[in-house]
Parts: sequence; structure tokens; C-alpha cells
Amino acid sequence: MRISTLFRIPQTVRNLQRLREIAAVLVKYGWGDLVPRLGLVGGIERVRRRLAGVTEDPAAEALTTEQRIRMAFEELGPTFIKLGQVLATRPDLIPMSLVEELRRLQDRVPPFPGEDAKREIERQLGRPVEELFARFDVTPLAAASIAQVHRATLKDGNGMDGTEVVVKVRRPNLETQIARDLDVLTSLAGLLEDNVPESRQFSPRAIAEEFRRSIWREIDLTKEARNIERFARNFRGDRTVHVLRVYPELSGKAVLTLEFIDGIKASDVAALEAAGIDRSDLARRGVEFVIKQIFQHGFFHADPHPGNIFVLRDGRIAPIDMGMMGQLDRDLRDALLELLVGVLLGDGGKIVALFRRLELVDESADLGALRRDAQEMIDAYNELPLEEVDIGVFIGELFEVLARHRVLVPPELLLTGKALATVEGVARILDPRLDPMQAMRPLVLRSYLERLADPRFLARDAIRAGEDTVTMLATLPRELTAIVTQLRSGRLSIRTETDGYRHAELERARSANRLALSLMVSALLVGSSILLASGGGPTVLGIPANPVLGVLGLLTAGGGYLIVAWGFLRSGRF
Repeated sequence: MRISTLFRIPQTVRNLQRLREIAAVLVKYGWGDLVPRLGLVGGIERVRRRLAGVTEDPAAEALTTEQRIRMAFEELGPTFIKLGQVLATRPDLIPMSLVEELRRLQDRVPPFPGEDAKREIERQLGRPVEELFARFDVTPLAAASIAQVHRATLKDGNGMDGTEVVVKVRRPNLETQIARDLDVLTSLAGLLEDNVPESRQFSPRAIAEEFRRSIWREIDLTKEARNIERFARNFRGDRTVHVLRVYPELSGKAVLTLEFIDGIKASDVAALEAAGIDRSDLARRGVEFVIKQIFQHGFFHADPHPGNIFVLRDGRIAPIDMGMMGQLDRDLRDALLELLVGVLLGDGGKIVALFRRLELVDESADLGALRRDAQEMIDAYNELPLEEVDIGVFIGELFEVLARHRVLVPPELLLTGKALATVEGVARILDPRLDPMQAMRPLVLRSYLERLADPRFLARDAIRAGEDTVTMLATLPRELTAIVTQLRSGRLSIRTETDGYRHAELERARSANRLALSLMVSALLVGSSILLASGGGPTVLGIPANPVLGVLGLLTAGGGYLIVAWGFLRSGRF
């Protein structure tokens, strides 16, 4: 176990308390053996004492590993719920079975008091709630891990009740809580990667860093406001889509005021039927809605689950909660089109050729095996009736094949896969007879044909090759001159590096130094002991020299011992 990692855990009282809570949940859901492996018991005495009475929940034994992970995340609160939701978009990092389970994560967080919400609004907007709204309902409509939503009414010029709105209010002290959890999470990721070898394939430190960037973006409600406004511009003039209006003068980093809509959740089949809405037509339009976001705009709702899609009484689709959005530049949209066309046409070779051209395939990858695995998976799905094809499972298995062959799938494409899989689920709820693959096929192929009609799309590879050639020709003379100059002066050197070589050399040097110092300390101890035992010897100012030299030698040996001990502690290995 790496002892040095323990010293990197934040040593504040709050963080120690949070570590205790995390360790207790690990024990509860059957990972008690992981706690000492992480060093939480041996390294932090307070955590060890507080865990003395914690035992595993017997009910957890009947759950799958994936279910226990999901339930642990839900119990650990907002930060870990969001972490699970981020991991659910990364089938390249975690098994698909865990991805599917984490997609079920629910923000089962109790609401906070309405009076606290009012204080948060006043702190953010600088005025009493009574001056901002004609009416504010302190009972929330809904509560989630990041924020909760309250109904309110705007004031109009006549002092009468005006427009109905909803006010999204961030949880009080959320930034402090997330900062604390991120510190602990970063430390735990380091402990996990250092002490649990089987975790290294998932790169815990990299996941923690990516999550840190993601969650700070999501909790800033001004970013969600900008997302909504951009989405509205993209769908301006589209009579099948309604985007909520933002009230920027009543919004800020912790408060977001939006138009209130009297809509029906897309998953509420009974209410849709009662409203006379054609579910089959709605399902088809829902698929088209997502395809348009991805391929026309390159800006899409990355979490379009049924609770985030409402339908107005006139049948228009009204998305909400745009904190998590995906973006695709033109190149990635083109790449995704080619990927989906390869899938729809059953051409595994086209998929492999695409990722090779994008330079996403590891040089050591077996291209033949990758092509065979991709084609085998596509053929297996092509043999199924289209109505039996589950897009979510299919996309997940495709990404698993790519990850197994070390194809570095861009995170944006993974988010796109999640969005496509989610909208398929919604479409199947609305119309079980609808075949989403069949619905997607003409839309995707039409977008692809439109690209083929664009000369820039056809000439892109030639243009890029030309740009690379021009750049190389412009820099080549200067680089050749530098090489010749170094050759003439005898200063040209070739350096090769092997992964881990420098670290290994440094460790060997430190080990040798510690060994030499240990031998010197041992020799000094033996010599000093002999001098003390012999006594007498030459005298200096009437004082026998041997005992004095023996004492000095022992003190020096003691100092050397402390240095050796500190070296062992710093190395983290015994």
C-alpha cells in the first residue's frame, strides 16, 4: 500500500466526516474490504473509530454489483449522483451493464425549505422576493440534487398578477459542498488507482478530473440560461417545438426564472391520450427532433429522458432542464453521419476506415480483428427484425467493441449515443409499434446525401492534406537548417524514452542512496557502541575521548536513522 497517498487526503474536520460517511456506505453495500485497501481505516484513526459499529446491509447481498453501485451513489448525495450520471455517458470507460444501471439514477433528494429558497433568491438578485414577484409559492414543484423549482407570478404594471413562471433555485451552500466532495473524490481516486490495481483500467484520476470540470459547468445556472437561448435560436420558426422563455433580469448564477408551461410529460401515455395527442405522430416527431439537433445544429440535449420532455396541449414538444448539453463541430457531425451510415448499411469496414482517418485507432491495434468484430456485431443485429433492435444496447455494444480495440471515441460522440438511445426509449413508450431504426434511417441518409452534395464535404480530405503539405513545406527548410547546424557543431543528440524509465531510474537511485545510508548508520552504531564499551582512550582536556566519540556517533546514527525512516515513508513502500 502506498502510505504517501494518505497524506494527500484533505485533513479538515468536514472532509474527515465526509470520508467517514463514504466509508460507511462502502461497508453497507458490501465493499468493506475496499476500505482498508484504500487506507481509510489504517490511515485515518477517526474514520476507523467511527466505523466500528457499521455493518453490511443484509439486503445488499441479493443485489447485483451494478445495483449496489447505483444505490451507493444515490445515498451519497448530489455530487455522487452527478458523477454516476456522467459515468453513464462513458461506455468506453465502464462496462455497458453498469452504464445501463447508472442511467436509472434518480435525484431522490428531499426538498429544502422554501424559506431557504427565498433567502437564496434574495442573496442572488439583491432584492426581497416580494418586490420581485407578485406571488411566490414556497412549496416546490420538484426537487433534484442541484436545485429545486418553485412556481411564481410576475408583477405587471397595474400591480395585478401577471405571467406565470417557474423559479429554479440552487441548493444553499451547494458550491461549498461540491468543493468538499471534489477534494475527497480526487483523493479517493488517487487512493483507488494507487492501491487497487484492478481499478487502473478505468483511470480513476482522469475520471475525477473530467467530472470536476463537468459539474462546475452544470451548477452555474447562467450557463443553462445561455443554452436555452441558443436552443431557441436554433428552433426559431419551427412550429413543432416550443422552447421556454428565459427572464434574464430575474436570473443569475444560482437562480433561473423561466416561462411556466402547462405541459404533459412525454411518458404520461394516459394524459396524452386524454388530451387527444397522436402518440404515433409524436414518437416520430420526437426522433426527428433529436436527429435535427445533432446533424443540423450540432447542439443537442444530452439528457432527453422522459421527465425532461414535455408536450403542450397543441402537440408541440417542449424540452426542459438544459444544464447538460452536447456539442458537435462540423467534422464530428460528418464523422457521426459516416458512422451511422456504416451501421445502417451494415458495413463494418466503413466504420473502421472512419476511425483510422480520424487517427483515433491505436497504432498497435489489430485492424483485421477490429473489422471482423465490428462486422460480426452489425451482422448479428441485421439478422434481427428491426422492431427487436434496441438502439441503446446496440450503440453500447458498438462502443464496447471500439474500446476493446483501443479506439479513442470522442466524449461528444458518446453523449450523442446516449441521446439517441434515450430518445429511442421515449419513442417506444409512446408507440410500441414504432421502429426507431426505421424512423432514423431516412433522416440520417438524407443528411448524409446533403453532405455529399456539398463540395466542401467531398474536398475536405484533399483540403486538409493540402494544408498539412503547405505547413510542412513552410517549416521544413528551417528545421533542416537547425539539424545541419547541430550536426556541424557536434551538438546533435538523439533521445529515446521508455514509459516509466525515468521514474524507475529515479526509484533505483533513491533505493541505492537509502541502502548506502542504512549501511553507514549501521556501521556508525556498531563503532559507537564499541567506543562506549571500551571506555578510556586518549584524553582531551582530561576527558576520555572514547565515550565522547561514542555518544556523538550514536547521536549522528540517530539522525541518519530518522532520515532513512523518512525516506521509507516518502517512498510509500516497505
